Amino acid sequence: MGLALCIALALSFDGLGVGMAYGLKRIRIPLASMGIIGLCTALAMTISMLFGHLLFSEVSIISSGSLGACILLFLGIYHLILAFRSRRTAKVVPAMASYTSTNAYKVNTCKTLFSINLSVFGLVIQVLKTPATADLDRSGTINVKESILLGIALALDSFAAGIAASMAGITFYVIVFVAILQVFMIRVGQILTGRLPDVILDKLKVVPGLLFILIGFIKII
Repeated sequence: MGLALCIALALSFDGLGVGMAYGLKRIRIPLASMGIIGLCTALAMTISMLFGHLLFSEVSIISSGSLGACILLFLGIYHLILAFRSRRTAKVVPAMASYTSTNAYKVNTCKTLFSINLSVFGLVIQVLKTPATADLDRSGTINVKESILLGIALALDSFAAGIAASMAGITFYVIVFVAILQVFMIRVGQILTGRLPDVILDKLKVVPGLLFILIGFIKII
Protein backbone atom coordinates (compact mmCIF):
# COMPACT_ATOMS: atom_id res chain seq x y z
CA MET A 1 0.00 0.00 0.00
CA GLY A 2 2.93 2.33 0.68
CA LEU A 3 4.26 1.98 -2.87
CA ALA A 4 0.77 2.61 -4.25
CA LEU A 5 0.62 5.84 -2.27
CA CYS A 6 4.05 6.90 -3.58
CA ILE A 7 3.01 6.35 -7.20
CA ALA A 8 -0.22 8.27 -6.62
CA LEU A 9 1.75 11.15 -5.11
CA ALA A 10 4.15 11.22 -8.07
CA LEU A 11 1.28 11.30 -10.55
CA SER A 12 -0.54 14.04 -8.63
CA PHE A 13 2.20 16.67 -8.73
CA ASP A 14 0.88 17.95 -12.08
CA GLY A 15 -2.27 18.86 -10.19
CA LEU A 16 -0.24 21.08 -7.87
CA GLY A 17 1.11 23.04 -10.83
CA VAL A 18 -2.31 23.32 -12.44
CA GLY A 19 -3.85 24.52 -9.19
CA MET A 20 -1.22 27.24 -8.86
CA ALA A 21 -1.70 28.28 -12.51
CA TYR A 22 -5.45 28.65 -11.97
CA GLY A 23 -4.85 30.48 -8.71
CA LEU A 24 -2.70 33.05 -10.50
CA LYS A 25 -5.44 33.63 -13.06
CA ARG A 26 -8.19 33.57 -10.41
CA ILE A 27 -10.01 30.73 -12.15
CA ARG A 28 -12.28 28.77 -9.81
CA ILE A 29 -12.61 24.99 -9.84
CA PRO A 30 -15.83 24.00 -8.03
CA LEU A 31 -15.96 20.84 -5.93
CA ALA A 32 -18.05 19.00 -8.55
CA SER A 33 -15.49 19.79 -11.25
CA MET A 34 -12.66 18.61 -9.02
CA GLY A 35 -14.55 15.36 -8.46
CA ILE A 36 -14.83 14.82 -12.22
CA ILE A 37 -11.10 15.46 -12.63
CA GLY A 38 -10.41 12.85 -9.97
CA LEU A 39 -12.75 10.36 -11.68
CA CYS A 40 -11.04 10.91 -15.06
CA THR A 41 -7.66 10.19 -13.48
CA ALA A 42 -8.99 7.10 -11.70
CA LEU A 43 -10.60 5.82 -14.91
CA ALA A 44 -7.36 6.28 -16.87
CA MET A 45 -5.42 4.49 -14.15
CA THR A 46 -7.94 1.63 -14.06
CA ILE A 47 -7.86 1.12 -17.84
CA SER A 48 -4.06 1.22 -17.98
CA MET A 49 -3.65 -1.21 -15.07
CA LEU A 50 -6.16 -3.65 -16.58
CA PHE A 51 -4.40 -3.34 -19.92
CA GLY A 52 -1.05 -4.05 -18.29
CA HIS A 53 -2.49 -7.04 -16.47
CA LEU A 54 -4.06 -8.52 -19.61
CA LEU A 55 -1.09 -7.76 -21.83
CA PHE A 56 1.43 -9.47 -19.59
CA SER A 57 -0.76 -12.15 -17.99
CA GLU A 58 1.06 -14.81 -20.00
CA VAL A 59 4.50 -13.58 -18.94
CA SER A 60 6.10 -15.01 -15.82
CA ILE A 61 5.63 -13.03 -12.63
CA ILE A 62 9.37 -12.42 -12.29
CA SER A 63 9.75 -11.16 -15.87
CA SER A 64 6.69 -8.88 -15.79
CA GLY A 65 7.67 -7.49 -12.39
CA SER A 66 11.18 -6.65 -13.58
CA LEU A 67 9.85 -5.05 -16.77
CA GLY A 68 7.35 -2.99 -14.78
CA ALA A 69 10.12 -1.82 -12.45
CA CYS A 70 12.27 -0.84 -15.44
CA ILE A 71 9.40 1.19 -16.90
CA LEU A 72 9.03 3.00 -13.57
CA LEU A 73 12.76 3.74 -13.59
CA PHE A 74 12.48 5.08 -17.14
CA LEU A 75 9.52 7.28 -16.13
CA GLY A 76 11.53 8.60 -13.20
CA ILE A 77 14.52 9.48 -15.38
CA TYR A 78 12.19 11.07 -17.95
CA HIS A 79 10.52 13.24 -15.28
CA LEU A 80 13.92 14.29 -13.91
CA ILE A 81 15.07 15.32 -17.39
CA LEU A 82 11.92 17.41 -17.83
CA ALA A 83 12.43 18.99 -14.40
CA PHE A 84 16.05 19.94 -15.07
CA ARG A 85 15.18 21.27 -18.53
CA SER A 86 12.46 23.40 -16.98
CA ARG A 87 14.86 24.78 -14.37
CA ARG A 88 17.49 25.55 -17.00
CA THR A 89 14.95 27.28 -19.24
CA ALA A 90 13.69 29.33 -16.30
CA LYS A 91 17.19 30.70 -15.76
CA VAL A 92 17.48 31.83 -19.37
CA VAL A 93 13.97 33.10 -20.02
CA PRO A 94 11.87 34.71 -17.25
CA ALA A 95 8.81 32.47 -16.95
CA MET A 96 5.34 34.04 -16.77
CA ALA A 97 6.58 37.17 -15.02
CA SER A 98 8.16 40.54 -15.71
CA TYR A 99 9.58 42.90 -13.13
CA THR A 100 7.65 46.17 -13.04
CA SER A 101 8.82 49.62 -11.98
CA THR A 102 6.91 49.25 -8.71
CA ASN A 103 9.17 46.33 -7.72
CA ALA A 104 6.35 43.81 -8.02
CA TYR A 105 6.07 40.81 -10.30
CA LYS A 106 3.36 41.00 -12.90
CA VAL A 107 2.12 37.72 -14.29
CA ASN A 108 1.98 37.62 -18.09
CA THR A 109 -0.39 35.60 -20.18
CA CYS A 110 0.88 32.12 -21.00
CA LYS A 111 1.46 31.48 -24.68
CA THR A 112 0.44 28.20 -26.19
CA LEU A 113 3.39 26.57 -27.91
CA PHE A 114 1.19 24.94 -30.53
CA SER A 115 -2.29 23.57 -31.07
CA ILE A 116 -4.05 21.37 -33.60
CA ASN A 117 -7.41 22.92 -34.35
CA LEU A 118 -8.90 19.88 -36.09
CA SER A 119 -8.11 17.37 -33.37
CA VAL A 120 -9.40 16.79 -29.88
CA PHE A 121 -5.88 15.77 -28.90
CA GLY A 122 -4.64 19.16 -30.08
CA LEU A 123 -6.90 20.81 -27.55
CA VAL A 124 -5.65 18.49 -24.83
CA ILE A 125 -2.06 19.38 -25.77
CA GLN A 126 -2.98 23.05 -25.58
CA VAL A 127 -4.47 22.56 -22.12
CA LEU A 128 -1.28 20.83 -20.97
CA LYS A 129 0.92 23.64 -22.27
CA THR A 130 -1.37 26.41 -21.01
CA PRO A 131 -3.70 25.11 -18.26
CA ALA A 132 -5.96 28.16 -18.35
CA THR A 133 -7.16 27.21 -21.85
CA ALA A 134 -9.39 24.59 -20.24
CA ASP A 135 -11.63 27.53 -19.31
CA LEU A 136 -13.12 27.51 -22.81
CA ASP A 137 -15.88 30.06 -22.18
CA ARG A 138 -13.52 32.34 -20.20
CA SER A 139 -16.05 32.57 -17.40
CA GLY A 140 -13.42 32.34 -14.68
CA THR A 141 -14.86 29.02 -13.52
CA ILE A 142 -14.15 25.47 -14.71
CA ASN A 143 -17.56 23.92 -15.38
CA VAL A 144 -18.41 20.23 -15.65
CA LYS A 145 -17.66 19.92 -19.38
CA GLU A 146 -14.37 21.80 -19.07
CA SER A 147 -13.36 19.68 -16.08
CA ILE A 148 -13.63 16.55 -18.26
CA LEU A 149 -11.13 18.06 -20.71
CA LEU A 150 -8.78 19.03 -17.90
CA GLY A 151 -9.19 15.61 -16.30
CA ILE A 152 -8.19 13.91 -19.56
CA ALA A 153 -5.14 16.15 -19.85
CA LEU A 154 -4.02 15.35 -16.32
CA ALA A 155 -4.77 11.64 -16.78
CA LEU A 156 -2.48 11.20 -19.80
CA ASP A 157 0.52 10.74 -17.53
CA SER A 158 -1.26 7.91 -15.72
CA PHE A 159 -1.33 5.45 -18.61
CA ALA A 160 2.34 4.45 -18.71
CA ALA A 161 2.57 4.52 -14.91
CA GLY A 162 -0.58 2.40 -14.60
CA ILE A 163 0.74 -0.27 -16.96
CA ALA A 164 4.09 -0.32 -15.14
CA ALA A 165 2.41 -0.43 -11.72
CA SER A 166 0.23 -3.36 -12.75
CA MET A 167 3.22 -5.29 -14.09
CA ALA A 168 5.26 -4.51 -10.99
CA GLY A 169 2.55 -5.91 -8.74
CA ILE A 170 1.37 -2.62 -7.22
CA THR A 171 -2.07 -3.04 -5.63
CA PHE A 172 -5.20 -1.49 -7.11
CA TYR A 173 -5.37 0.83 -4.08
CA VAL A 174 -3.31 3.17 -6.25
CA ILE A 175 -6.45 4.02 -8.26
CA VAL A 176 -8.24 5.41 -5.20
CA PHE A 177 -5.10 7.20 -4.02
CA VAL A 178 -4.56 8.85 -7.42
CA ALA A 179 -8.14 10.16 -7.59
CA ILE A 180 -8.02 11.60 -4.07
CA LEU A 181 -4.51 13.06 -4.29
CA GLN A 182 -5.12 14.64 -7.70
CA VAL A 183 -8.02 16.66 -6.29
CA PHE A 184 -6.11 17.39 -3.08
CA MET A 185 -3.02 18.66 -4.93
CA ILE A 186 -5.07 20.94 -7.19
CA ARG A 187 -6.65 22.47 -4.12
CA VAL A 188 -3.29 22.82 -2.36
CA GLY A 189 -1.88 24.48 -5.48
CA GLN A 190 -4.66 27.06 -5.42
CA ILE A 191 -4.09 27.77 -1.73
CA LEU A 192 -0.30 28.10 -2.11
CA THR A 193 -0.47 30.42 -5.11
CA GLY A 194 2.07 33.20 -4.62
CA ARG A 195 3.14 31.90 -1.20
CA LEU A 196 5.99 29.57 -2.16
CA PRO A 197 9.39 30.95 -3.24
CA ASP A 198 10.55 29.98 -6.73
CA VAL A 199 13.51 28.13 -5.20
CA ILE A 200 11.20 25.71 -3.39
CA LEU A 201 9.00 25.26 -6.47
CA ASP A 202 12.05 24.37 -8.56
CA LYS A 203 13.09 21.74 -6.03
CA LEU A 204 9.59 20.24 -5.91
CA LYS A 205 9.74 19.56 -9.66
CA VAL A 206 12.20 16.70 -9.13
CA VAL A 207 10.02 14.90 -6.54
CA PRO A 208 7.87 12.87 -9.02
CA GLY A 209 10.95 11.61 -10.86
CA LEU A 210 12.70 10.64 -7.64
CA LEU A 211 9.61 8.80 -6.40
CA PHE A 212 9.32 6.77 -9.62
CA ILE A 213 13.02 5.87 -9.46
CA LEU A 214 12.74 4.89 -5.78
CA ILE A 215 9.73 2.63 -6.46
CA GLY A 216 11.48 1.07 -9.46
CA PHE A 217 14.56 0.22 -7.40
CA ILE A 218 12.44 -1.22 -4.58
CA LYS A 219 10.55 -3.49 -6.99
CA ILE A 220 13.80 -4.66 -8.63
CA ILE A 221 15.36 -5.49 -5.26
